[in-house]
Amino acid sequence: MSDERPFYTPNRPPAPPRQPKPGELLFEFLHGHDRILCELRDDGEVGGVEAQFFRNEVIEIGRRFFPHMSATQKPREMAIAWAEEWRKAIETDRWDSM
Repeated sequence: MSDERPFYTPNRPPAPPRQPKPGELLFEFLHGHDRILCELRDDGEVGGVEAQFFRNEVIEIGRRFFPHMSATQKPREMAIAWAEEWRKAIETDRWDSM
């Protein structure tokens, strides 16, 4: 039997906070006075790959890609292609209309 107490034990100390896993920086650039970042987060075969856009360190949009979404492309390739399209939209000022 382990020394760990059940989760419902009174006065049990809280679990340590979850530490965020850093994303892989795909690109970053300035657009006007805004700093735009794009990160990829790979959560493996089951979790897929997510591309996330940040404007001044605040997340604006993200999209997750899974293996079943395409027979010809891997999730990472789909995420990078999607991110590049969003980058073009941002650079041509179509960011707020999408």
